[in-house]
Amino acid sequence: MIDERRTTWHVRRGAALLKRGGAVPKLGAAVALCGISVAACASGEDPPPPDGVATVSAVTAFPATPADGPMPEIPPAPDDYTPTAANSPSTDIWVGSLQRGAGGLSVEGLSNATNRRGYDNQPSFESDDAFLFVSAVDAVQTEVMRYNIGGEPREAVTHTSDVSEFSPMVIPGQAAFSAIHEIRGLQYLWRYSADGAEIGPIFATAEPVGYHAWADETVVAMFILGQPATLQVGDAATGEIRVIAERPGRSIHRIPGTTDISFVRKVSDDEWWIEQLNPVSGETERLVQTLPGREDYAWTPEGEILMGDGSVLYGWTADDGWVELQDLAPAGVAGITRLAVSPGGERIAIVGDGS
Repeated sequence: MIDERRTTWHVRRGAALLKRGGAVPKLGAAVALCGISVAACASGEDPPPPDGVATVSAVTAFPATPADGPMPEIPPAPDDYTPTAANSPSTDIWVGSLQRGAGGLSVEGLSNATNRRGYDNQPSFESDDAFLFVSAVDAVQTEVMRYNIGGEPREAVTHTSDVSEFSPMVIPGQAAFSAIHEIRGLQYLWRYSADGAEIGPIFATAEPVGYHAWADETVVAMFILGQPATLQVGDAATGEIRVIAERPGRSIHRIPGTTDISFVRKVSDDEWWIEQLNPVSGETERLVQTLPGREDYAWTPEGEILMGDGSVLYGWTADDGWVELQDLAPAGVAGITRLAVSPGGERIAIVGDGS
């Protein structure tokens, strides 16, 4: 059954793509073509695309060039430009098994997966057995790496010169991932194939992008730096970009089992809320206040929110609120920031202070 709240936007997306002969996302195509093939829509099957319209492939669920316009020429870096990597702290990534027992959630077998001096951060699971992360290769550049659990652990994915990548994230429905592409002081959302080959920019007018999360195959929420910073929702298929909120935090996620997005809204210096966003309507709903001064969190597939403070891991549910789960200091963890949970909920990656 088609989700009625998404129908209007998908019809506009499908119509725009059909008009220019581009690829139509699966749901958008089914809705937009209902008038052509009522029987196919009623049966729940996608009608065949009309002549001249490409089907969606594993890498091209949206245009290979930005739908919001041509990319501007990237000028030389300003004289006072300092690469983000130059100011990156020394951090490590710990990996463990997320266990669920009678006493609640716990982390077992936690070990330091990176264990080196330098910036290793921003883990994002591809599967239960592998995650992407960002690693500083020197004082001015970062690359995307892959950590394979149970195999060759550290694998270089991107190999870009004079460019840094941040915040890698698998794009739903594609053999590809997105990342922040920092070049000469500008920060664009970029697409890469799963092997790290560059595909190109996703938006031409969204800049500077700091962080992001995908709601579905084409809709993405982006933290846009500025005064103030804003949360914006973009559709990579049509190029439409809308401002949703001001003063967001950097931790943005798709809520498991939905196409809604969660983000932190910083109401004031000491009042931060995790909110749920419907990316179609733009409506938001407050879920819970963060731990004081903390903005990094992750969802489990069952709907718990995990957050760290110092060396302690906390969990939140709507029924119990925030509960202390475990002190991870015995594993060498301190200064917990970012967290990631694997798709099946079997593993957890935790960023903490480096050696």
